[in-house]
Amino acid sequence: MTPAPEELPSSPAQEALWWIQHRAERKDLYNLTWRLRVNRLDRAALAAAWQLVVDRHEALRTGFARRGEAVVQLIHATGEGTLQEVGWDEAPGDRTPEALLDDVAAQFHAAPFDLESVPLARLALVAAGPVEELLVTVHHSILDGWALQLVMDDLKAAYEAVLERGPGLDAAQVFPEAAVPYREFGQQARTGPRAVSDRAFWTGQLRGVKAAALVPDGPSGTHSSGAALRHRLSGGARAAVAAVAQRVGCTAFAVQLAAVRAVLARGGASGRTALGVVVANRMSPEDQRRVGYCANTVLLPDAVTDDEGFDDVVGRARDGLWGSLPYQHVGFSEVFAELSAKDRAALGSTPPVLITHHGGIGSGLSLGHEPAQLLPSPSTSARCQLLVGIFEEGGHTVLEIEYDTDQLRESTVRAFLNDIESVLLASASPGVLVRDLQVSSRSAAGVPALPQSAAAPERAASSAEPAADVLAHWQRVLGTDVRMDDDFFDAGGHSLQVLELVALVETNTGRQLDVAEWLDEPTPRRMAELLAPAGADAPGSGPAVARDSGPVTMRDGEPGGPHLHLVHGAGVGRIPYRALVDALPADWRVTVSEDDGTGATTVESESDGAGATTVEAMAERYLEPLLSDGRLPDLLGGWSMGGLLAHAMAAGLKRRGHRCPPLLLLDSPTPGAFSDPDRGDLDAFARNVLRAADAAVRPPDRLHLEQRAERGIGVLAALLRAAGGEAPAEALHARYTLHARHVAAMSRYRDAAVADAPGLLVAADLTDEDVARWQRLFTTEPVTVRLPTDHYALLRGDAVRQVADLVAKLLPATVR
Repeated sequence: MTPAPEELPSSPAQEALWWIQHRAERKDLYNLTWRLRVNRLDRAALAAAWQLVVDRHEALRTGFARRGEAVVQLIHATGEGTLQEVGWDEAPGDRTPEALLDDVAAQFHAAPFDLESVPLARLALVAAGPVEELLVTVHHSILDGWALQLVMDDLKAAYEAVLERGPGLDAAQVFPEAAVPYREFGQQARTGPRAVSDRAFWTGQLRGVKAAALVPDGPSGTHSSGAALRHRLSGGARAAVAAVAQRVGCTAFAVQLAAVRAVLARGGASGRTALGVVVANRMSPEDQRRVGYCANTVLLPDAVTDDEGFDDVVGRARDGLWGSLPYQHVGFSEVFAELSAKDRAALGSTPPVLITHHGGIGSGLSLGHEPAQLLPSPSTSARCQLLVGIFEEGGHTVLEIEYDTDQLRESTVRAFLNDIESVLLASASPGVLVRDLQVSSRSAAGVPALPQSAAAPERAASSAEPAADVLAHWQRVLGTDVRMDDDFFDAGGHSLQVLELVALVETNTGRQLDVAEWLDEPTPRRMAELLAPAGADAPGSGPAVARDSGPVTMRDGEPGGPHLHLVHGAGVGRIPYRALVDALPADWRVTVSEDDGTGATTVESESDGAGATTVEAMAERYLEPLLSDGRLPDLLGGWSMGGLLAHAMAAGLKRRGHRCPPLLLLDSPTPGAFSDPDRGDLDAFARNVLRAADAAVRPPDRLHLEQRAERGIGVLAALLRAAGGEAPAEALHARYTLHARHVAAMSRYRDAAVADAPGLLVAADLTDEDVARWQRLFTTEPVTVRLPTDHYALLRGDAVRQVADLVAKLLPATVR
C-alpha cells in the first residue's frame, strides 16, 4: 500500500505560484523548459538515470494541494520518473527536422502540470531524422534555474554510472553525498522569524515608486501570449561591460542592469522607477546545493537623470544589489500586500520588466561525455511584459527575452535589445552622460495599459452576427472558405478537427453544443441554430426535433431500399463511416449504434469489478431497438470493434429465435485478440489517434508517453498540435476513457458462438491466422477479401469504394 504523502507548509513563493497557476488563463506560465540538442543517447540508460534522480530529490516527488486557505506541499516517499519518447526515423513531409522539433518543443513545454500529481517534471527524448533533442520541463514551484542545473548535473552523473555499471543501481550507489532537501528552507521561509524591519525595508524603498515598462504596441495578431528572442552581445559591448565594471568596481550584472535602466529612462520612464530582479536567495554553501525553489523577486528602485554619468547609474545599481542582500529572503509577493493602495497600483502585483542573471547556468552541459547544447526557450506564454535573462555561454553573453505578444511586437523587442547594445557600446567612454545615450524605445512609468484596440473581443454569443462567427471558427479550423450549408467532412474535416471546432465554438460562445445533434447535419447553419440563445432566431432555425436514444440514422435512403446497420468501433462513433455511407447507392438506409459513454453497457461482475463493460452487454443493448423496430436490417456489421459486436449480436438474435442477417466484418479483431491488456494503453491509443487524424505530419516511428492519462493525454494533445492536428486535452481524455473501456471489454471476450449467417470479411491489418479464426466462427465460411491497405485507410479513398461494392454484393437476392 502506497503511504500517504507527508504534508508540510509551502513557502510564500510556492503559494504565490499555486494561486497564479489556478487563476491564470495560460497554465504553462511557470513551466520551465530546457531544450537540449544531444547526440543519440542510450534510451534505457537515460530512463534509469532519470528514475535515480527522482529517487534522490524529494523536490521531484513534491506536489501541492489547498488546505482551507493555505497551500501545502505533498512530499511523496516514492515517485515514478518516466522518459517519454517521440521519434521519426526521417523528417516527415517537406518540413526540416529543426522546424518539426521547434513545434514539438513549444507544445511539450505548453502542456500544463496538475500541481497535485508528481513529479512536476517531465523528460522527453525527441528525434527527427538525425537531429535529437532532450526536453526537460519542470514547474517553477519545485525548481528554480539554479536547482535545475543541479538536477542536470545529477542526471549526467547517473547516466554515466548506468552506462558504465549497468542498470539496477540505487541512488546511494551513484550519489555518495546526501542531497540537501528543500523542506527546511521552505519551512523557514514560511514559519521563520520575519523582523518587521525586513518588510519595512522594502515598503520604504518602494514608497512613491512606479514600475518602468515599454509603451505597449497593442495586440500582435499571434495565437499565443508570449514569445522568446535571443541576442548575443557583440565583442565591443562585452568589452565595454568589463571596462565599466573595472572602473566602477562592480559585477558585470550591475552594468547590464544599469543599461536596461538607462534605456527605459531615456525612452520616457522618468522619475523614481523600479525594475524587478530575480535573485538566487542562496546565501550559504548549503543553500547553493539545495534542490528546490529558492529564488525570489525583489524590486530595486532608482531615479535616472539626463545630467548624470552612466557610471553613476552603474554605481547605484551595484549599491542597490548589495544593499538588498540581507533582505532577499522577503520576496515581492510578501511585500505587495503591505504597500499602500497607491503604491500597489503604481507597481502592479507582477513587475512589468524582470531581469535575471543566469550566469553560467545552462552552459557547458553534457550527457555521457557528449555535449548538450541549451537552445532558446520554447515558451509561448509570458509572465510579464519583458523578462530579460542574461546567460554567459562559451565566452559570450546572451540576452534571452521572454515577452508578452499581446503588448509588444517583435520589432519593438528587437529595438529594445539593440538599444541595450548601443548603450553598452557608448558606455566604454569614461564620463559619458545619460543624455548622450541614443535609444529608439518608448517607455513610461507606471503599470502599462493596453491601447483601446487591444481590449478583449466580445464573446460570439453577444455578437449581432452569430452565423458569421461560426463561419470564422470553421475557416480557422479547416483553413479554407466555407458556406453556411457546407458539410464539415466534405470540406475536408476529420474526427479530431470535430473536437477542435467544438472546443473553439464553446469557448467563444460560452454555450455547450449538442454534438450528436449537430453531427446529424454537420453544417455551419445547423451549428448556429444549436448555439443560438434560447428564444433567439438563429439563421434558418425551425422547431426543435426530439432525439431518441436508439440508433443514429446517417442516411434515410428510399422507402423499401436496403437497410445497413453498423456498430461503432473502439472509442469512436459514427464519424469513421461517413465515407462508406457516401460510397453506397443513394437508396440505402444506414443506421449506427453508438456508445454514449453513460455506462448503460456495464454489468456487475465479481472478477471484473462493479461497472465492467462487456461485449455481451453492449450487444444486448444494441439489439433491443433493432428488434423493437419490427424489422431487422438487411445487413449488420461494423469496422474494427463494430464487427466483433455485430457477430456477438448474431448470437443474441439466435437465442431469441430470429434469423440473423448477413454479417459484415471490416478488419475486426477476433475474440481473444485483445488478451494483452497493454493493447488498451495510452501509447496504443495515441498511435491510433495519430494514424486516424489525417494530420499534416505522419505519426512517429517511436512513441512512448507517460501512462497516467492525466499527464500523457496533455502530451498527446501537444504532439497533435505540433503535427498539424488539434484536439482539446479534455476531449481526448474522454475519448481515451471510452477507448480503454472498449478494449477492456474485448480483452475479456474470448468464447464467441458460431454465427449462423452469411458473412463478408474484409481484411487489412488482420493476419492470416486471424482470418482463419473468423472463418471458423461461421457455419458457412464467409466471403473473405484482403485489400492492400491498412486498418484506418480501409474506410477512405479507393479502399472504401471497393468495400462499398463488396457490401452491395453481400445483400440477399430478395432484397436486391
